[in-house]
Amino acid sequence: MRLCAEQQKWKWYVIAMLVLSVLAAIAGFASGCHSAAASESNARANASSQIAASKSASDGAEIVLPVAEQRGAIATTTLAVQQESDLLQSPGKIVLPDNESWHVGVLTTGRIERVYANLGDYVHKGAVLARMHSHAIHEAQAAYAMAVAEKSRLQSAESLAQVNFDRMQRLYALRAASVEQTEQARQELVNAKTALENGQTDVVRSRTHLEENLGIFADLPANANDETAELIPIVAPASGYVLQKNATPGTTVAPVTDIFVLGDPKHLWMLASVGQEQLSQLKVGQSAWVTLPGGTGQRFAGRISNLGQEFDPTTRRLQVRIDIEHSGGILRPEMLATAEIAVGETRPLILITPEAVQQVNGQDVVFVRQAADRFTPRPVRVGSSLNGKVALAEGVRPGEEVVTQGSFLLKSQLLKASMQGD
Repeated sequence: MRLCAEQQKWKWYVIAMLVLSVLAAIAGFASGCHSAAASESNARANASSQIAASKSASDGAEIVLPVAEQRGAIATTTLAVQQESDLLQSPGKIVLPDNESWHVGVLTTGRIERVYANLGDYVHKGAVLARMHSHAIHEAQAAYAMAVAEKSRLQSAESLAQVNFDRMQRLYALRAASVEQTEQARQELVNAKTALENGQTDVVRSRTHLEENLGIFADLPANANDETAELIPIVAPASGYVLQKNATPGTTVAPVTDIFVLGDPKHLWMLASVGQEQLSQLKVGQSAWVTLPGGTGQRFAGRISNLGQEFDPTTRRLQVRIDIEHSGGILRPEMLATAEIAVGETRPLILITPEAVQQVNGQDVVFVRQAADRFTPRPVRVGSSLNGKVALAEGVRPGEEVVTQGSFLLKSQLLKASMQGD
């Protein structure tokens, strides 16, 4: 009986242990399922928060850009109110000043034989730009030779007249010649001297024509270059750049031809076209700025020097002359440009570079820095352009820090976040 009781006790102990094991396994499985469900819930929550963040960014809330990625890509400016006048904008073109450009031509018809200067070259005053052959050289040389020969003949005649007059004076003193003979000898001497003076004038005239007008030596020196001795040199009348060139070897030129045009673009004019209703706002000495098309942002200072004298009968506009001083070598004659002239009273404006303004969903926006690595897109209303900048009429306040360089990068980040949110 005792043995059966022990066996029965042991049997219930084994059953209890098996039940506990099963309960522990069930508890572990339930815990694992709860943990997996919690992980899935957390993942869904994170995804939802990312989508919400993307949507808020697309709505213009905030863009995060690490400071390390901003170096060399992002630049900002602090907005401030400036007192600016309205600008009168007038189209026109750049030209060379009339008194500081030189049209180089020739005095006679000929054929270009050699060319030494090219477009864009800087030449000094007196430099030989080209040489030409002309039949006028031979005519001038022949005239000079005849003048020299005539001068020699007249010198001989003058010497003979002088000798004759001296002899008559001696004979008259000895009472061997009459007063009439002596007076005739004196008159012949006077005539010979006058003829010699005229002959000397002819020699000077023909030499001047050869040497100064044609640039040919009247009396060739011993070391003269035979190849160029009879070629007319075309000489630079002043120092400057070769702006036009109409000469190549073999070209036939005439006195009406501009073979070269020289000038120095450091001093230029702009001829601005102004309507008669705007003329009352302008005066000589008024400051002006000249800009080039294409939105380069470069402005060149100038001053009105002439208000023009006559309206164009077709356009009814007047050409106002603006003197420009510039040393950058950017402006060139015949370039199209726009004159900006400050007129009227000043008014407060907030100005910014055009590159700072971006279009997002059809709306003009700028990016305002909120922290070192955080930016907010701000809708704005853009006003008129002034001094190469645009006025911000609404949407920003003085003192705010706005991105001027790299705004397109922030726009790209904004659009990217918006696409991810969708």
